[in-house]
Amino acid sequence: MRRRALRALAATALAAVALTGCSGPVPGMPKVTPWAVANHEEKVAYHANAGEALLNLDATAGLAMLEAFQATGYLHIDTETNAAAHFEYFTSVDGESHVSQRLSGDPGTAFDASHVAGSPYTYYLLGDHYKEELADGKSWVQLPAGDLGRMHEPEHNCVLLSVTFMCALIEAWNSTRDTVEALPVQLSEGEAGQQHFATAVTYDALAEAALIPQDGQFDGFVSESARSALIPLHLWVGADGVVTKIEVNGVLSGDSGQTLKLQIGFEITSREASSELVPVDDSAVPASDVLRISTQSQLDEFIRRLEAL
Repeated sequence: MRRRALRALAATALAAVALTGCSGPVPGMPKVTPWAVANHEEKVAYHANAGEALLNLDATAGLAMLEAFQATGYLHIDTETNAAAHFEYFTSVDGESHVSQRLSGDPGTAFDASHVAGSPYTYYLLGDHYKEELADGKSWVQLPAGDLGRMHEPEHNCVLLSVTFMCALIEAWNSTRDTVEALPVQLSEGEAGQQHFATAVTYDALAEAALIPQDGQFDGFVSESARSALIPLHLWVGADGVVTKIEVNGVLSGDSGQTLKLQIGFEITSREASSELVPVDDSAVPASDVLRISTQSQLDEFIRRLEAL
């Protein structure tokens, strides 16, 4: 599954919601450690066609089969000399109803995204910083975005803010596979039919998928050798074909000795909707505290400003 249009995580998801209404390790590349499991009787096989199996995996099709689920998407970046970024999204889905919550180290940049099945609108509840910068001081933003049709159009699951991380990581893997010859891939298969892929992605591919800054200025990784370095990527798939977790996790060393610690991923945490994280009904949104977006130009401007932050 290729999602070349994913270029800015939250902003791109926001636009989409409104518009859609084995080979072994290769010399010179880092060793990818197989999955360590508690069941010592597990039969593990490394398939020569593991790369093709991963390539052909339709990750969103599994989510489309689930009537309800909860998931988290997360990004943690630490550098020694420049900057850090830490935030998470929590998403609860019940049919066509969904709500996502963004949490970060700065409460002013948190927000909720909410949609009730059948409503023609999706609402954003903005943190203090965002509402001043994006909504003229209003706490709520109303978008002309109805049901996703996610169970009939599986790729629309990528609009859900936690799921966006999964889609972007798979995009980064496909991009890496296009540029790295004989990319290492290992497949472990459990007795119950669950699968685990161990592979890698490049820094450049993560940047292309908008998971880290494109120009490298954020963390100082601007050289060609650093940007082509491979970072371990792991993908877990249940026996029913549903991607249960995907994560890139590693420490990258730059030419000047600087380090970059990365942990970016997606994980299904429940196959039931949350009883606490529930979408807000249209009637509960205060009419005096909502910015209503109704035209494409207004939407484009909102997205542009969100990206700028």
